[in-house]
Amino acid sequence: MDAYFIVLGSGCLVCLMPLALYLLYLAHLNGRTPPALVPGPWDFGAVLLGLSGFLILAGPLLLTLVSAVWRSYAFGGWADLKSVGAREAWAGSLMAVGYLILMGVGIFTLLRARRPVTAVYNVVPDGVEPALAGVLDELGYPWRRANGLIEIGVRKLTEPEAAHARFFAHETATVRIDRFPATAHATLRWGLAWDGVRPEVEAALARSLPAPAKNPVAGWMYTASVAVMIAMLLWLVVLIYFIWGPPPRG
Repeated sequence: MDAYFIVLGSGCLVCLMPLALYLLYLAHLNGRTPPALVPGPWDFGAVLLGLSGFLILAGPLLLTLVSAVWRSYAFGGWADLKSVGAREAWAGSLMAVGYLILMGVGIFTLLRARRPVTAVYNVVPDGVEPALAGVLDELGYPWRRANGLIEIGVRKLTEPEAAHARFFAHETATVRIDRFPATAHATLRWGLAWDGVRPEVEAALARSLPAPAKNPVAGWMYTASVAVMIAMLLWLVVLIYFIWGPPPRG
């Protein structure tokens, strides 16, 4: 029983430490002024780091449970399994490799899918579109609203062209703004030919976005981080108790 609690407590510490740090990171982003623009892959990478303890432990634990059930069903118990140790080891190795490959492919696919996304923390969501329009005008990019998107010409207007509001280059970039007022959050979803436009526009946009007077999400994330750290401290006390044992009597 003592060994069980030691393993369980160690696993909890491994899972909770990255989560506590991630929540603290979110508290920082949601309390930052001016608003913070985080590229989609970095934003999702932070989520993965926060859940890394669960991903590292939950996968092997699930594989162990599946393997144990399969062994019991196929061989009738551990005693009958001793004669097939080599085959069992091969099956376990194959499952572990498959899990790692699946995790790697899934993470790569999700990170790639997040490339056109920018997360905006601690911002007034309704102020993102006016700020973006002002930045585009300041930088000289032609733009217009269409079908819930902002279409942006991929090159700047010259002075003669600026007099014609309907001028657009043959290639355009698009931006869709998703707003989350309850959390003072917004996302920019870029499309089409955005590679040449996005860096310059976002660099100027970071200085123009309005921040809310107070964002309660920062306090929520900080409280959650402290709660997780307290849970970790309690688990550490339990671990020390079971490792060192109760104090001797007399």
